[in-house]
Amino acid sequence: MSSHALPNPSRLRAAWVKLSNPRGQPLIYAEIGALVVLALAALPGGFDYLHFFHKVAQGCVNCAYNPYFLEWFLKPLGYLPWRASYLLLAVICIAAVWWIARQLGGSPFVVLASPTFLWILWLGQVDILPALGLGLAWWSTKKQKPVIAGLGLLLLATKPQLGAFVLLLFLYWNGWRALVIPVFAAAASFVIYGPDWPLRWLGYTPQTVFGGDAWFYIAPTWLLAALVGVVFVRGRREQFQYVVAATLAGAPFLGAYSFFVLLLFPLRWWEIAVTYVPFALMGLTANQWWLGLLLAQPLLVMARLLWEHGRMPVWFARDNM
Repeated sequence: MSSHALPNPSRLRAAWVKLSNPRGQPLIYAEIGALVVLALAALPGGFDYLHFFHKVAQGCVNCAYNPYFLEWFLKPLGYLPWRASYLLLAVICIAAVWWIARQLGGSPFVVLASPTFLWILWLGQVDILPALGLGLAWWSTKKQKPVIAGLGLLLLATKPQLGAFVLLLFLYWNGWRALVIPVFAAAASFVIYGPDWPLRWLGYTPQTVFGGDAWFYIAPTWLLAALVGVVFVRGRREQFQYVVAATLAGAPFLGAYSFFVLLLFPLRWWEIAVTYVPFALMGLTANQWWLGLLLAQPLLVMARLLWEHGRMPVWFARDNM
């Protein structure tokens, strides 16, 4: 075999050094992100954005399954033609992932290369909004800015099945002041959309359309699994990550692409690798049911956090002395 066919070790080493240099990382990330956006511009993606979210941005609040106030965050995109708006959303998603991952401790490069996040970009999904809520609420909690944390909670509420129990966790950490923005937003939504809009929305959400009665059986288990992390895991970020993983593992209806949010946290290499297996099997067999294996990732993360950061509550230890 010719030596020219093998990678040059010095070039690989130089590329790794460049990628590891914190000063060069933003530029490299921007370059990769620009290539992804160019690919999206050349490919016929954006189905979900065209048929659901661009319509929401233009004022059709019941054209998607999300709560009506999603319109407030998408409104600026509604002034552009759908294709330009879709590509702008992709740019926003890629830029936001850099900031969110840096806040939560994950690698933005891992997220950008993940099948779940690329699927979000391809479809034009808006899971970046609850993900941004995670990052903003966490940053505000660390900076002791509970009112700003409320904006993060409002963003989380755009996809309640992804952020419901995280909302409770941040309310516990930040106190009543974190409710200031959500309360004003709720009042404004009742004025704009009518006081009965939550009932109208619940009439056609995925939970009621697809989950049916399963919601009432799954939700208590989901809540208990999330509480396990709060009680038995040490460290706020670890508790936070555990609750997010428990939510992904227990939500009655959640798109497979939503699992990208867990990649925003610090993960072991095998927790990252396991997300590629379902997509590989789906590609080999043309069977989308393999995507159910994505459930392995949050379960592995929950088990690892309990193993590495598990604790016995003081009250439990005292009662059993």
